[in-house]
Amino acid sequence: MAEFKCEICSKKFETNESLEQHKSMKHADARDEKEKRGKTNFRKYIILGIIGLIIVFLSLSVYSYMKKPGSYDDFAKCLSEKGAVVYGNDFCSYTNKQLNYFGKSDKYLNYVKCAENEALCNEKNIKITPTWEIDGKMYEQVQSFETLSSVSGCEI
Repeated sequence: MAEFKCEICSKKFETNESLEQHKSMKHADARDEKEKRGKTNFRKYIILGIIGLIIVFLSLSVYSYMKKPGSYDDFAKCLSEKGAVVYGNDFCSYTNKQLNYFGKSDKYLNYVKCAENEALCNEKNIKITPTWEIDGKMYEQVQSFETLSSVSGCEI
C-alpha cells in the first residue's frame, strides 16, 4: 500500500485524495503566503529600481548644473584682470550678499578675507565689509553691477 506524506508537516496519508484535502484545509495559508511573498519581492525590486533611477537622474542633474559656467564669469574675470579687490568676511551678511550676486562666478573675484588678513585690511583702512578697491579708490558697502561696471570699465 502506497503512503503519501505532506511535505509541510510530515503527516502521512493512505490516499493522494486525503493528502490533497489535508493540504487545502490545513496549509492553504502557507501556499497563499508563498504567493504573497513572491509578489512582495517583485514589488520591492520595482520600488528599488524606481528609487535607483531617481537617484541617478538627480545626480546627473546636479553634475550638469555644476559643470555649467556661471552667468557672470566674464564680468568677474574682467574685474580681477583690472585689479579690483573685494575685502570682506565670510561671517558678514553684506559680504555674502555681494558675493551671492556673482553666483558661481564669485570664484573669479579677487576676494580678501579680513579675518584671515587683518594686517592687510588694517593697512588699507577697511572699516566696513564689503569694501571694493578699484583703481586705488575704495567703495564701501554692497555695490550694484552697474556701479562696478562704470568704475571698472568692465561690461556686465
